[in-house]
Amino acid sequence: MTGGRTEAESCQLAMHVYQLGFNSINVSNGVYASDMIHQVIAPMFTDHALNMEAAMNIKKPVSCPVLVANRINNPGMAETLIAMGKTDFVCMGRGSIVDPDLPNKAKEGRFDEINYCLGCLQGCGNSLFFKGYVDCLVNPRCGLEYTDDMTPVNKGKKVMVIGGGPAGLMAARTAAQKGHKVTVFEKDSYLGGAFRAAAYPMGKGELATVISSYRAQCEKLGVEIRMNAEVSEETIREFAPEAIIIATGSRPLMPAIGGIDSPNVVTAEDILYGTKEPQQGPVVVCGGEVGGETAEFIAETSYFPVTILEMQGEILKDRAFQNKPSLMGMLAAKNVSIITNAKVSAITENSVSYTDANGETVTIPAATVVSAFGCRAYNPLQETAEKLCSEVYVAGSAVKAGNAMTAIKEGYEAAMKL
Repeated sequence: MTGGRTEAESCQLAMHVYQLGFNSINVSNGVYASDMIHQVIAPMFTDHALNMEAAMNIKKPVSCPVLVANRINNPGMAETLIAMGKTDFVCMGRGSIVDPDLPNKAKEGRFDEINYCLGCLQGCGNSLFFKGYVDCLVNPRCGLEYTDDMTPVNKGKKVMVIGGGPAGLMAARTAAQKGHKVTVFEKDSYLGGAFRAAAYPMGKGELATVISSYRAQCEKLGVEIRMNAEVSEETIREFAPEAIIIATGSRPLMPAIGGIDSPNVVTAEDILYGTKEPQQGPVVVCGGEVGGETAEFIAETSYFPVTILEMQGEILKDRAFQNKPSLMGMLAAKNVSIITNAKVSAITENSVSYTDANGETVTIPAATVVSAFGCRAYNPLQETAEKLCSEVYVAGSAVKAGNAMTAIKEGYEAAMKL
């Protein structure tokens, strides 16, 4: 930051402390006043290994070991940095929170089973500030190691997990760790549920590692995963489970707005998956995290001028505050127009109408309207499941549509109750 210590001054300081007899030097960056992508605890939009060049330069005037930290979450990357002579050691803080067993898995070549830090800051950042403790989106057992006994049960149950999203896979993995015989039923040809789409916006590709690592862990634990397997009453009767965990997720919310069923109305998932192409002048209705990311995605991939309509006084209110400035900057760089205090009242095949802060109706052109109103819980099987099985739990967005951190934790907690 302006007025902060420069890299050149840090090299001078490193040589000084080395001459004083320091045994090693750990190179990190930033203070809380730094811009968001250069924070001490860097968010997901920060470049990986952003301190590697500084560490290499600090190595030159000293002979003691030099360590480097921040946004290095992959053992392959760590080994490469050492091989390149950028550093002598690599520090992983959040990587150890997400997966305390990361070093052992890397040593044994089990890279597909590693849970990787996303830089999301929802647990280690938001929770620390607002709850007073650290937890983790990817690792719901973080902080509970001394209270949650993972010793396998004496007699495992036959467990049916309905849904292969993050909540369902976490439930399956945890139940299998506890010694239960688990089968996951997923109606689609892919795992991940709505979380799969979350990896498409710019800068969020690492989210795909969550589902891939959960799947690898489940398979190693002997969990059977049945794809293209939609569950019905007959399925439950035939499978005869001793316990059921329902994690059927959510579906896009389409509120009762005139014209919401117009042919030019698409969902955020339609855009992110590429199943629908936006036309000139797309309008994204609802400026939450999904809406903001989808608007930036359209602006990046189509070069159309994009507009966000948000009924509240600001956008991205549901986004972790550490990651909000990065997306706001990306939206500004793409000249995305943001209209707040705008309550959508009607949609036609070529326009959107909204009520502004003064109560007046405004109509703007919209060849494509992207519905990003969020999701609603989808749970069509609970009544049937409870009729056929004495032990039934519902987890994740099947209870209430929310974020992935809540869903994964609920999947974990449901399995711990078995």
